[in-house]
Amino acid sequence: MLQDIILGIVQGLTEFLPVSSSGHLVVVPAIFGWDQPSLTFDLVLHFGTLLAVLAVYRSDLRELLLSLVNRGADPVRARRLLILLAIGTAPAAAAGLALGSLLEDAFAAPTSAAVLLVATALVLLGAEWVANRPRRQHREIDAAVSGGIGIAQAVSILPGISRSGSTIAAALALGVERGEAARFSFLLSIPAIVGAIATKVPDVANGTFDITASVVAGFIAAAVSGYLAISTFLKYLRAHSLRPFAYYLLLFAPIAALVIEVR
Repeated sequence: MLQDIILGIVQGLTEFLPVSSSGHLVVVPAIFGWDQPSLTFDLVLHFGTLLAVLAVYRSDLRELLLSLVNRGADPVRARRLLILLAIGTAPAAAAGLALGSLLEDAFAAPTSAAVLLVATALVLLGAEWVANRPRRQHREIDAAVSGGIGIAQAVSILPGISRSGSTIAAALALGVERGEAARFSFLLSIPAIVGAIATKVPDVANGTFDITASVVAGFIAAAVSGYLAISTFLKYLRAHSLRPFAYYLLLFAPIAALVIEVR
């Protein structure tokens, strides 16, 4: 149960912090010599993080749903956001369908995931460099920006490439304000997490879905830590840089790769 709680916390934190949940869930068990999480456990952890983001953005989601029947505070603006989220979701959906089997092989390689964590760090540093250029002008999220963010999310389906890190970095590089970049990234995570759940359901529909007290503990840990990660990171990013997360990855990745190889 302690192992599942630890992995639940890892999932909840790293799903929304720009350090790659997929990479950490491959690397952390390999470091400690644990078995890779079962499909049931992986599915349940995704439900936990989905619950976290739904709780944080419950007001936004209510407005999005009401806009479909022309209700709410500003249905036109909400419908526009729905369209932008659809545009941002499309590249990752296409990549997931086209590269599903290839990605399954990639997830089985902890050392490769550790190396890709370095790539995430470089993406974060590059985005900060672009975003902090002199006379940088902020830009609203439009169809072109959403498409660019969506392409970044498609790349992040590789284990070790952070989804939140890639999407926020792309938004910053394209001129989006920090708070809005994080908000759009987290709203974009909802269809991404739902898609990840949907791809796993057929694999556990044959009777291998087994809920235990340990799995439930991991679910609770993922939901609570995910909620705290989103809430804290939103406040942090409004006035702070992504660089500390990049430095963490540059330190963690080589150490993790070395430990995995030694084991």
